[in-house]
Amino acid sequence: MAKTPTKTARAAEIGARLDAHLKRFEKDPKINHVDEDRRLPPFYMAGAAGIRHRVFVRYVSFQGITYLSVEDAARYLAWLDAGHVGKHWKVLK
Repeated sequence: MAKTPTKTARAAEIGARLDAHLKRFEKDPKINHVDEDRRLPPFYMAGAAGIRHRVFVRYVSFQGITYLSVEDAARYLAWLDAGHVGKHWKVLK
């Protein structure tokens, strides 16, 4: 019988997969272009990681991090896995 992963293990898995998406966005010049209004890229030193029972996401290093519940992070990951590009608030409205 397969053991159900703990919330900490699930957070770590989701965080690693989100991290891969965010790093891919940062490396893609079509996604991570600087527009004239913002004057900075939407992804700069972006990343994600699972910490205990939460997942943090960071889009721009000096703008801080956001903690998501494992459930919200899973919804965001599913959205990205479906081919969408963007930040978590686009899917967690």
